[in-house]
Amino acid sequence: MQASEIVWHNEESIRFMQALGTLTEEEWRRPLGPGKWTVAEVAGHFAPWDRFVLEQRLPYFFAEGPLPKGPDADARNGCSARESRGRSRDETIDEFVSVRRQLIGALRDLPAEDWSREFRIGESRMTLVQYARTR
Repeated sequence: MQASEIVWHNEESIRFMQALGTLTEEEWRRPLGPGKWTVAEVAGHFAPWDRFVLEQRLPYFFAEGPLPKGPDADARNGCSARESRGRSRDETIDEFVSVRRQLIGALRDLPAEDWSREFRIGESRMTLVQYARTR
């Protein structure tokens, strides 16, 4: 996967999320399976993670010094799921689209050489392409 494919994938995710706007309220709030999140909860947890990448990862990948500590994933996901239960489908989709477009813009603005440049997260070394694949 290359930079252009990562950007394309993120653009496709916007189209997919917008298509979820056709779900009924019942479908939007229905769990995906026994003990699973609802569509609303799944959809609502993406924007906080995109915001984290925008604010706490991209600006620091190639800067001197350590990356800011990441949040507790379970706590962040739980909080996002709770907040999603209180928001409308349109609010959740609009937030996702807005933040994801910001992320796409930031990715497009990166110099081509940054995509293959290594950085460290803890003891791991990786490139931006590798990082984007794990998100």
